[in-house]
Parts: sequence; C-alpha cells; structure tokens
Amino acid sequence: MADDSLTPEQERAILNLFEQASLNDYPNPDRIGCPGETFLKQLVRDRDSIELTDARLKHVARCSPCFREFVALRDQPKQKTPTRRAIFTGAGVIAAAAAIGIAVQRRPHGGPPVEPEPRVIDIDLRKFGGTRGVDSAPAPAPPQIDLPRTLLDLRIILPFASPAGQYEVQILRADDLATGLKASGMANIEHGLTHLEVKMDLRGLPPAHYQLGVRRIPFDWLPVPVDVR
Repeated sequence: MADDSLTPEQERAILNLFEQASLNDYPNPDRIGCPGETFLKQLVRDRDSIELTDARLKHVARCSPCFREFVALRDQPKQKTPTRRAIFTGAGVIAAAAAIGIAVQRRPHGGPPVEPEPRVIDIDLRKFGGTRGVDSAPAPAPPQIDLPRTLLDLRIILPFASPAGQYEVQILRADDLATGLKASGMANIEHGLTHLEVKMDLRGLPPAHYQLGVRRIPFDWLPVPVDVR
C-alpha cells in the first residue's frame, strides 16, 4: 500500500502557506478582540492546554497583528533547540484554525474576496552597501524610506555587486525585535543591477520607526531604517 504521509519538506510548505495567510491577509489595526500576550505565550509554551475550538485560537489565526506577535514569541532564541514535533505542534494548531476560517473569511456575504491592488514602492539600497577607502569622501546619507500602511509590492535594488539568489525581507522594530512580518523572493541581475521583488502587507503595523531587514539566505541581515506611516 502506498505511503500517503507527508515528507517534512511538504509539511513545512503547507504550514508556510497558512502562516503567510495569517501574517498578511487579516489586518486588525484597532486590535479588536485580541486575546493578549498572556494567551499567546500560553500558545507557544503549553499548546496542549488549549482546545482547537477555543475562540481565542481562531482569532489569532484570523488576526495578522496577533499572529505576528505569536511568531515573534515562537521564534525567540531558546536555550535548547525545539524538536521537529514541537515545532509542528505549535504551528500546526494555528494552521488548523486558519484552515477552518480562511475560506469563510475571504468570501464575505458569499461573494469573491476583495483585496486592494498592491501599492508599488521602489527602494534603492545601493547606498546602504559597499565600503569606502580611507581617503575617499564621506558617502552621502541614504534617502529616507517611508512605507505606507497598506498592501505593498516592494521593488528593491540591492546593494552594488549583490549576487542573484534567494533573499528574505522582514520588518523589525526599532529595538531589533521581530514583528513576524516577512517575505522571500528570488533576486535577478538586470543591466548590472540586482533586483528583488516581494509583497508585504503593512496594514496591521502601527505607525512607528522600524527596520527593513534584507539578506541573502543564509547570510547576515542588512538593516535599513524605515518609517511606517
């Protein structure tokens, strides 16, 4: 008889799809009905104490700000590496709740989903990379980057000589803590410039100073100050 079980890679791919939906598709800027940090910590540390039918769990699956807080708490460094089973147990309960609600949430009144067109934002990071010699003139200050609180199509020119490949982009708070908002995409070189395009939903972020983190997987992050307005 054929083995119908999923491979670890397939499990991760499915969970990632649900995570991206919960991270980006359910803005709640006024934080209506949010269960609070205590419940999110319980979800991270003691998932077995929460019933799948708990209304607070369904809220987290359908509230992007709450889900981002959950991801930030889940991804905090721990003294010991969690097992694969623990990772899937914590994330899987969110995926299950998301699966229950996504189809209904995206079809209000039985109609098709209504999403705004992404706003295109061009970001040039060439002035954020590179080095200069001892006798060279000071590099000009990089331009201010403002990001509106909406669905965005970020079209990024990476620092000079950045190679093509898979890149990650995330939004960090000014104190370097994760917001849980991240995306990934494939960068390509055109006419000597390395271009990266990703979509991000900033509707659930409160206005503040943040950092836009960009990195080629698996290397270090390049932090870029941004203002979300």
